[in-house]
Amino acid sequence: MGFLSFLAPSLPRTESRSDNVDAAEATDTSGLMGWTTDTDATADLTPDAALALSAVYGSVRILSDTLGTTPVDAFRRDGGRRLPMPRPGWLDAPNPDTRWIAFLVSVMTSLLLQGNAYILITRSMGRVVALDVIPTSAVTPRYTGRGRTRRLVYELSALDEDGRLQVVGALEQRDVLHIQGITLAGQLTGVSPLRAARETLRLGLAAQAFGADFFERGAIPGAVISVPGTMTAAGLRAARETWRTIHGGRGNRFGLAVLTEDARFQRVTISPEEAQFLQTRAFQIADVARIFGVPPHLLADASGSTSWGSGLAEQNTGFVQFAVRAWAERLEEAFTTLFTDAERRAGAFIRFQLDALMRGSLRERLESYRVGIANSIYTPDEVRAWEDLPPDPSGLGGFLRAQTSLAVLTPDGPLVLSGTAATAPEHDGEPDAVTDDTPPATTGEELGAA
Repeated sequence: MGFLSFLAPSLPRTESRSDNVDAAEATDTSGLMGWTTDTDATADLTPDAALALSAVYGSVRILSDTLGTTPVDAFRRDGGRRLPMPRPGWLDAPNPDTRWIAFLVSVMTSLLLQGNAYILITRSMGRVVALDVIPTSAVTPRYTGRGRTRRLVYELSALDEDGRLQVVGALEQRDVLHIQGITLAGQLTGVSPLRAARETLRLGLAAQAFGADFFERGAIPGAVISVPGTMTAAGLRAARETWRTIHGGRGNRFGLAVLTEDARFQRVTISPEEAQFLQTRAFQIADVARIFGVPPHLLADASGSTSWGSGLAEQNTGFVQFAVRAWAERLEEAFTTLFTDAERRAGAFIRFQLDALMRGSLRERLESYRVGIANSIYTPDEVRAWEDLPPDPSGLGGFLRAQTSLAVLTPDGPLVLSGTAATAPEHDGEPDAVTDDTPPATTGEELGAA
């Protein structure tokens, strides 16, 4: 529902509460609460139907698993420094039944398929104690009231006994963490990729269904026997059954066939290239990868692996920079709001450690560490921690290293950088005396005397 829709009078609503499913029969939270997961406006393209397309499933899996397994920590800003802070419990176990990876994968799946993720927040004493993902199809955000009394609520819907969707309650804005994907101006919800790219996905599903039907129940025969003249229906059935009896079955294959009365045997073949089936299927991989921002080679399509940068390594870097990072920053912004007001005023925030995704080979990492330590960017203990090694036993690993052979060129001369202080040459305001061994010039009188 868009912002401009509130200029029109509200339509009357009928609300009824459906009976909850018996807890013993519920297989998930949706069933327990009586929520439905198949009420998307594109009823013929549900999330389950879209996931049947291998490229969609692969794209969703790669993005959700990548973010779900990326290290995430809590920090606070202190001036220009980023300091670690105690890790909130919901970063490890969002609720008693779900660990962080499974929770975040569920959030990302909702975002990638339906453009929105709704998380129910449970607080105690002002602190978050539980987070639960609500099925996207069960939530409708809308405004109530007008002007200064207007407020945002999230209506929860469920199917009644007659299969009709009915509103069963509403949640306040502070009780729901709403994360959006691409959002159009004036809209409260993000754009559903299933709706935006429905024709593309339908084409892929149609090609997949065609292939399954072609190989399972194809109407094209494997061979044709043509005979001159006209045969009755009974004669055709008899000829067909006789041929199958003589040449069909495991023990009769590749046997000798004898044709009489000018009958001719012809094998029927149709290549996938002629049917444009393989090309359509291959194009669908790139088309779906374009929707989700996943490099095709991560979906087992390496046909264009050298079309960007120096190859696969550059594409992996681009995947993190242009696809993963955008989703990570959306999640960081949303989860940071879960801190208390006092913690946010103190500069608390959530950060996904995307550097972990950019780890190169051991040789590349060691070279990067060497340059970082030599330029006083990293301490040895920081580097050792990144490689899951204990701190330097000498106890000096927490100090920055500095090269002592460097000097800064200043107008007064070189400023030598030592391990303790900078030493500059002393000046008395007069030009420095010549210190080379060039002999003084000889005058004319001296030449005459010689």
